Amino acid sequence: NENIFIIKAHTKDFQESLLKLKDEINFEGFTIVYELNLAKSTNEVAELLGKKGVLKEGINLGICKSSFTLQMVEENINNINYCPLGISVYQNKNNEIFISYKKYKTIKNGDKIALKINEVLKDLIFKSLD
Repeated sequence: NENIFIIKAHTKDFQESLLKLKDEINFEGFTIVYELNLAKSTNEVAELLGKKGVLKEGINLGICKSSFTLQMVEENINNINYCPLGISVYQNKNNEIFISYKKYKTIKNGDKIALKINEVLKDLIFKSLD
């Protein structure tokens, strides 16, 4: 998909997938600036509306690395809007686990950092799955 990168994890253990991703994020020098439990919040809203929740588990991680952010804003000061970068780990009702991120697009023609951002995020995910 041109807008999102999604990969299905080979494990059925959500916490293991999340922990490995966090470990890789930290190992590569990124800081996790927020962690949102979207499964919990969306399932609570679904219950209040008399609906069934969609996610069994679901965490969004916001990550940042000052040296990488510097590269982003050196290219184009408006790239600050990309921060923090986001990765999602989620599990559906069939116990399938997915890791994904929204692909970043250039803000202006000629910008190259969006391609680098997408490669860095993809690399973090693949390394966490090894």
